[in-house]
Amino acid sequence: MLEKILSLQENEDIKDKPKIENITAGTPTMTTCWVLLHQSGILKNATLVQSFEKKYAKERGSYTQEVNFEIDDFPQIKAPSAIKRQLTIISREKEDLLKKVKDIEIERQLPNLIGDSERIKEIKEQIIYDINHNTHVLILGERGTGKQVIANSIWSIYHKHIDDYLMTFDCGTFPKELVVAELFGYKKGAFTGAEEDKTGIIELADKRMLFLDEIGNLPFEGQNSLLRLIDDGEIRQVGSSKVKKVGVQIIAATNKNVNDSTLFVQDLKDRFDEIIELQPLRERRADIPALIKYFTNIYSKSSGIIKALQLDDKIIEKLVEYDWPGNVRELEKWIQRLIRRYGGGLICLKDLPNKFITDILKDDKNDINLPDLPLKISIENYVEAIREKARNLSKGNMAEVDRLLNQVSGTEKQRQYRVKKQK
Repeated sequence: MLEKILSLQENEDIKDKPKIENITAGTPTMTTCWVLLHQSGILKNATLVQSFEKKYAKERGSYTQEVNFEIDDFPQIKAPSAIKRQLTIISREKEDLLKKVKDIEIERQLPNLIGDSERIKEIKEQIIYDINHNTHVLILGERGTGKQVIANSIWSIYHKHIDDYLMTFDCGTFPKELVVAELFGYKKGAFTGAEEDKTGIIELADKRMLFLDEIGNLPFEGQNSLLRLIDDGEIRQVGSSKVKKVGVQIIAATNKNVNDSTLFVQDLKDRFDEIIELQPLRERRADIPALIKYFTNIYSKSSGIIKALQLDDKIIEKLVEYDWPGNVRELEKWIQRLIRRYGGGLICLKDLPNKFITDILKDDKNDINLPDLPLKISIENYVEAIREKARNLSKGNMAEVDRLLNQVSGTEKQRQYRVKKQK
């Protein structure tokens, strides 16, 4: 702000001319900046003015008043020298450049993890800086959010030289009574149908990385065995008393609530070194334009289309507004359908037939996803949980809380004031 004011005064030749500063508009921080600039003597021949809204102007009998800081005990403000200001600018430019270089390097290492939201940026940094080739990772997220993409991204950076692909085992594809045997192996005669010894998936993955999808389908017996593997690197085949040592890195994922004691052993999540929480697409809408561009490019190319499909701004706007209950997978399928029908080129909203618009591009905002009844908690606690979620997503920005909760601007600020007053 200091540099802008100095530049403006010099370029417009108004350094010594009379000036008025309206310190009312803006934040308290902005008002403070104007006062500091005024008191430092940088704004010569200037008058500080405070203006009032109409309703307050009537009470005061004036729309403005001059603000006088000519008092003896006001702290002395001294403007920094030109050299110091230039060094500050250079330092900031260096910081910006280093950040850009860092972002470029992260993008280079994780080219398939698409998104511009803060959460995706945090996940990328978590993968780069908090994980290595020994880290056991638990990925949490709804169906279709991209948990497999996260697992592949971790493998692409940290797999060992003998690991030529990411071994994957979907715990949901086997009955619960068989999934433990498939994972840990079994001895002949351990159960009906066990006609010979069989090596389990985990032992086959020794010295490699193994992705266990949907571990919420593992029975408690299997989860406890998984805990032993993560803690001690030990497994035991079904029907055997012998313990084997294996060196496998586990990347696990689930779309279920990991805190639900009816589904998970309660200390399961605490045994993993890192937990990656992948938000649903409706909570990271900033990723949608980047995902659209990514999917249109790769599927246009794979279809042999020279000029990639392009969506006009109105379609993209509608896609960003849509809640995507099927998350990234649903968006991907929608783009694939569009390419099969239109090929490449620019597509406008008016070009879309009804079957592409129904539900997915609707304007009706009245549809809401209601919780299952009966509620597990009181209605008051449920409402407060929604507010808490909005506060966490907005990182304390009260205006953003109002937007997320579809409230009148200022509602959250007033509510927090009342709560504070009651306390």
